[in-house]
Amino acid sequence: MLEESLAEGGREMGLDLDQEKMKLFRQYYEFLSEGNKRYNLTSLEGEREVAVKHFLDSLSCLRLLTGEKGPLVDVGAGAGFPGLPIKICRPDLSLLLLDSVKKKVEFMSALIVKLGLQGAGARWDRAENLGSGGEFREKAGLVTSRAVAPLNVLAEICLPLVRQGGGFLSMKGPGAAEELEKAKKAIDLLGGSLERVEGLRLPIIPEERTLILIRKTAPTPAGYPRRPGMPAKRPIA
Repeated sequence: MLEESLAEGGREMGLDLDQEKMKLFRQYYEFLSEGNKRYNLTSLEGEREVAVKHFLDSLSCLRLLTGEKGPLVDVGAGAGFPGLPIKICRPDLSLLLLDSVKKKVEFMSALIVKLGLQGAGARWDRAENLGSGGEFREKAGLVTSRAVAPLNVLAEICLPLVRQGGGFLSMKGPGAAEELEKAKKAIDLLGGSLERVEGLRLPIIPEERTLILIRKTAPTPAGYPRRPGMPAKRPIA
């Protein structure tokens, strides 16, 4: 069922999922199923749901990433979504999976080894810490987030990591227009510019999604991001 769902959905989405990619997604699924017993990573059950709502959902990002270059930082990656499915299909992108929950980082680190992925790693930290200075501030070519927080909060967490010319891709549900309206001030303040909003429907299980691509057009001002917890506690409005 996993391979059939990936093949059917992949064709509908215009994706070329060859045998090697299918093998990696099968290994991913088996490792996720086993790890879920220990780490409580996802509420989804069964090959069809995971194939569509995790794997193909993550791969929907590829339609906006044809010209993007890494490194890719996936903020709040959890069980590796969307970063690891993107990496499977775009092995040229170096990848950092970031999460503040240690057990999830342990799972993702073990999964990277299991899949034999080169140029990928997982880090236990907060995006606010990485974006405040040092080797990660304004270095990423692309930052992704999947249903982590409201967009005005994500803008402060993610845009400081993106270099000028790079992009921040936020994955949202069908009600993204209101979030985007509330986030306009934060996006502008933090050096971003809205480039593209694309609605889509997942194959097989037809749920609505919205992809929001924000281009980094100016440096993020000093003082942002604020210390961990502040962007969510007092969002820019």
